[in-house]
Amino acid sequence: MRKGFWLTLILLGIIGAVSGGIFAEAYTRDYRLRAGTYDLERINELEEPSIILDRNGKEIGRIFVQNRSVIPIEQVPEIFIKTLRAGEDSRFLTHHGVDYIGIVRAGILNAQGGNQGASTITQQLARNAYNLKEEAKQRKETTIQRKLVEAFLARRIEDRYTKEQILNFYLNRIYFGSGFYGIRSASLGYFGKEPMKLTTEECASLVTLIKNPNARSPLNNPEVNRTGRNYVLGRMREEGFISSSELARLRALPLRLNSQPLRRGTTHLYERIAEAVGLALGEDALASGKFKVHTTILAEAQNAAQQALLDSLEKAEAQPGYTHPKYRDYRKGSPKPAEYLQGAVLMIDHDTGEVLAHVGGRDYAQVPYDFIELGKRPLGTAFFPYIYAAGLSGGQTPASLVEDEPMDNRAVMVGGREGILGEWGMEVSSPVYEGKIPVRKALENSKIAATVRFAGATGLQRVVDTAVSFGLPLQKAELLPRLAVGFEEVSMKQAVRAMTTFPRGGQSGPEKLVYLDRVENSQGRVVYRRQRQPQPTRDVIDEATAWQVHSMMVGSLFRGSSKGVLDGMLEKNFSGAGKSGTTHDFADTWFIGYNKRVTCGVWTGFLGNDGAIYPGAFGRDLSMPVWQKTMNAAAPSFGGGQLTPPDSVVEVNVCTVSGERATQFCQQHEENVNTGMIQSRSTAVGEYFRRGTEKLPFCSIHSGGTSEGGAPDITALNLPALDAVPVRPKEPTLIGDDPYHTEVPSFAATSAEGGFVRHRTNVLDSLDLTDIEDGIPLPRPRRLQIDDE
Repeated sequence: MRKGFWLTLILLGIIGAVSGGIFAEAYTRDYRLRAGTYDLERINELEEPSIILDRNGKEIGRIFVQNRSVIPIEQVPEIFIKTLRAGEDSRFLTHHGVDYIGIVRAGILNAQGGNQGASTITQQLARNAYNLKEEAKQRKETTIQRKLVEAFLARRIEDRYTKEQILNFYLNRIYFGSGFYGIRSASLGYFGKEPMKLTTEECASLVTLIKNPNARSPLNNPEVNRTGRNYVLGRMREEGFISSSELARLRALPLRLNSQPLRRGTTHLYERIAEAVGLALGEDALASGKFKVHTTILAEAQNAAQQALLDSLEKAEAQPGYTHPKYRDYRKGSPKPAEYLQGAVLMIDHDTGEVLAHVGGRDYAQVPYDFIELGKRPLGTAFFPYIYAAGLSGGQTPASLVEDEPMDNRAVMVGGREGILGEWGMEVSSPVYEGKIPVRKALENSKIAATVRFAGATGLQRVVDTAVSFGLPLQKAELLPRLAVGFEEVSMKQAVRAMTTFPRGGQSGPEKLVYLDRVENSQGRVVYRRQRQPQPTRDVIDEATAWQVHSMMVGSLFRGSSKGVLDGMLEKNFSGAGKSGTTHDFADTWFIGYNKRVTCGVWTGFLGNDGAIYPGAFGRDLSMPVWQKTMNAAAPSFGGGQLTPPDSVVEVNVCTVSGERATQFCQQHEENVNTGMIQSRSTAVGEYFRRGTEKLPFCSIHSGGTSEGGAPDITALNLPALDAVPVRPKEPTLIGDDPYHTEVPSFAATSAEGGFVRHRTNVLDSLDLTDIEDGIPLPRPRRLQIDDE
């Protein structure tokens, strides 16, 4: 009877096992079949790139998660392997991909309220290499269903690869938090050392990250990491890898970090885009790859800026006076720092803040430093527009006169302490001083001494306050004359934003620069889309002042220090403007300019204070050509449109010599060196005045002026078209008092003693005064006295 009972029990057990096996076979068949579809040859494809597209859908690059450095298993210390086994998979060397004992143990612990996982190293590799979590989400599968696929795939991996190969794949792939992928990246990122130099407690700190990389990161949560580290050390004692005394010593050690992470070897632009994606989607978003990142970049402008900058810097290094290290002589991996000439280009849509081109440096692989994001250098003469904006908003006009004469450098104290202040802003080797000149001419020709005097007349505090309103960081600038030559340092972003105020009619430019438009995942679903909301603006200067400064910068392109740039512009009838910039020591050059839609800035120089690029390195030679080519590349998409004067300004003809209202006699006579003939040219030009300030006296130089005593001066007469012969009267022309206070025309000749002289009658007959508003300006009338004798 007893024997029959046991036979029956055994038979039932066999039947149950067979039935369970049949059920398990049927239930797991689909998962086993799926596990057989994965290509094991691709197990070590560590990442798939995300595609970067420009604003028109053109591919401009690919982002890889490149803060990962693959190393062979031989460069991983044995103590790390032991720590990994203790913390993650103690039976790694004996199981065949799935640890059934570990599964039972985890089930018991979880039933008791624990939270114990049972995935082996091989299962984790399968999950990460083939992105099984994401696949399970798409299939809407449970965790158990996903783990079945993992288990079957892990068995295939164990059939194909050795334990050493599996460890090698795993350690170079696994994510350790804080953006560090793979054992070498994590070792450098947290402890600043190669993996072979890791200590036991440091290994434990890294292993505890595997279960929850971000939450346990020692950079983010050091105490959480230390707690997890000590747990792993305890597991090492349980496995017999360390002694009890060693466990106590290691647990008592503090957490010592020395972060020296790997840098991603991409480009300055890609870094900005990756950063923007990280802010939008999380720092780990790009790790899975396969994104399509739609940016605001204009590929044509980006490529043109990059190439034009490289060409300009190479040309500078070929100059006879260039004595610094050269880019072509530097070798990657050299222990010496790359101290060759650098440059940067930033172009933005000044209404939306969209970045069209971003070139942060010459070669990211050699110098990852992004000048646009991190650098600051003096603006030099590119600072001048803000000085003149301060003066014009304070009541001066483009026709106001300023003295253009040599100035002792001790008044400014830049460069040398003695001698005459240089005129490097004119971008010529032999500047000419012209005495009293209109403010327009001073800015158009970027005259140094005249601008320093203008700043002094305006008031240095007013100049600083105006610059700060433009967004330039001069709050703590010393009120010394040197600030008038662009002595203070600014960033590229600040310089470009400040310049946007002029084409925007005095309104501030965008505070926030935009790189991303939208991001699509591998299935084409939009996972991020920027909110297209207008950026808030503020009044910086009035629109009249903005237009006046703009018009003077326009003049610089036609006849001033930037003359010639328009010759190569693709956009004809160019209505934009710009300003070149050179520092007193020729160490930095700039060109910042705009059209109706975009503003572009270019800088060349050294990241350190290394002196002159070469003697006479002007902005027009190094930065202006780069700006021109970048603007040309953007012209088909962002060209066209006209900047027009606001209603708050009125145009008046003024004489460029006197700064006063022009007449038909405002002419200069020049001898033609080829023919010897005297030629005349008009000195009258249209000038913009704030409405209400346009009432000017007529030109006192070309239409009759006054002597020092205030009387009309015949030497100032310039009437080449008039047949006039001055006659000096011996007696007064009027007898007795002049009861009507008769005004004598200002163009009447005078004697040296101040008496008036008479013109021949045909002189007055020949004058056409019908077009002169309010008559010709006249001297103060005075009565003639009659002697009693």
